[in-house]
Amino acid sequence: MPPGRPPAPPRPGSAPRRPLVVASNRGPVQFEVSEDGSIEHARGGGGLVTGLTGALSSAGGLWVAAAMTDGDRHAAEHAAGDMEIADEDAKYRVRYLTPEAERFDRYYNVVSNRVLWFIHHYLFDAPRTPRFGRAVRAAWDDYVAVNREFADALAEEPGEPAFLVQDYHLSLAPLMLRESRPDALVAHFSHTPFAGPDYFRILPQAMGDAVLRGMLGADVLGFHCDDWAENFLLCCRHVEGARVDLRRRRVEIDGRSVAVRTYPIAIDAPALRRQATSPAVRRARRELVRWKGDAQMILRVDRTDLSKNILRGFLAYETLLNEHPRMRGRVRFLALLNPSRRAIPEYRAYTRDCLRAAERINAELGTPDWQPVTVVVRDDIDRAVAAYSLSDVLLVNPVFDGMNLVAMEGPTVNRADGVLVLSRNAGADALLGRHALSVNPFDVQETAEAMYEALHMRADERHRRAAGLRRAIGANPPVRWVGSQLADLERAAAARAS
Repeated sequence: MPPGRPPAPPRPGSAPRRPLVVASNRGPVQFEVSEDGSIEHARGGGGLVTGLTGALSSAGGLWVAAAMTDGDRHAAEHAAGDMEIADEDAKYRVRYLTPEAERFDRYYNVVSNRVLWFIHHYLFDAPRTPRFGRAVRAAWDDYVAVNREFADALAEEPGEPAFLVQDYHLSLAPLMLRESRPDALVAHFSHTPFAGPDYFRILPQAMGDAVLRGMLGADVLGFHCDDWAENFLLCCRHVEGARVDLRRRRVEIDGRSVAVRTYPIAIDAPALRRQATSPAVRRARRELVRWKGDAQMILRVDRTDLSKNILRGFLAYETLLNEHPRMRGRVRFLALLNPSRRAIPEYRAYTRDCLRAAERINAELGTPDWQPVTVVVRDDIDRAVAAYSLSDVLLVNPVFDGMNLVAMEGPTVNRADGVLVLSRNAGADALLGRHALSVNPFDVQETAEAMYEALHMRADERHRRAAGLRRAIGANPPVRWVGSQLADLERAAAARAS
């Protein structure tokens, strides 16, 4: 290689060429204290954990996260430093930060989950909320402090690693890290949508400006789809001193160039298929086959999150049954709901509204031999995987969603050529929409009509669409999601060195 020429960036999916440091609010493993006082851990699932732990294992490095549970805190205090995690297919270090409990609560439950999550998913009831005042500004100070704690922990890592900072919880960390390590190579990835500029300006100006400038501290910014990347760029047009190039997807600021890219996240399809053959899933499948009988099944699998649009899904199903009475007794709706953010009043109220709607539909339309809607509120991944395999229709209708992995998980293990009814406002629609029935998530009538079409679709059309979904999902493994970001970081490093 000629002297002075920087190394070529790695191909997406190839082994990283430098150590990695990952930062996220929730860690890759969750610790629990067993009855005998020993500390045990379970690995998290999904493409994020699979891709990042695989890259960490091959390149070496560290995952920095917040202690989310008492078990996490106990493990962090017991270790008094980094812990080595050795899974069957990965080995890496993890460090859990332990912010003071009340500070963490305000950073997490007030700012992250009741302000930033609501902004990016367009969830505010604008005539009534939000109402920013002294309490939110005090909570913002805690959000800044926890981001500072993360940035300081990252800055301690020696050498020249690639820093991969995850999500809206850590919007400020890239710039904070840049201030202490000006030459750091930093990527930030947003797993949520990103609000357009008009809605983003709901935030107090100082808060919104800090979020944008904080993210722009990175060299590479990643989003799940083009819409969210474009929204971010449009928001940056209001940042003083920033020059936005929409065509090239770059922002020039403070003498640096920030690349804005899309990297659709993937699921660990092989692991999901292995789980689908487990004894627990087979038992759950037998139970569901008996419950389903000869009826067709509409399925939804969701957290009880405001963004998931559960209530309108029930109302669309009610519309279907009212407009097509002959469907009564011939179809069942199974809603598997995982409790989410029960500390937040809006979430508790929304869950109650969803349950009441299901109860009303059952009372008004059900018969002694047929219950239209069955709702299960608990975390039961084995039942969810079993239901995926049997569903005739999978309803995924979030109001807005960064990606939505349910839209990928269901078709991966489905055995019935099930049809995907998918919100146009889910990031997954860019990847899967041409193989699904896309709907406006706010249009109950359109969603009802899409479910009816799915239930009556010809077998050859169902098969064609199901095969297309599997191909699209399989073409985007987790290693590509991680590798593409690392390749762009290396390009940024090469440009900086040239």
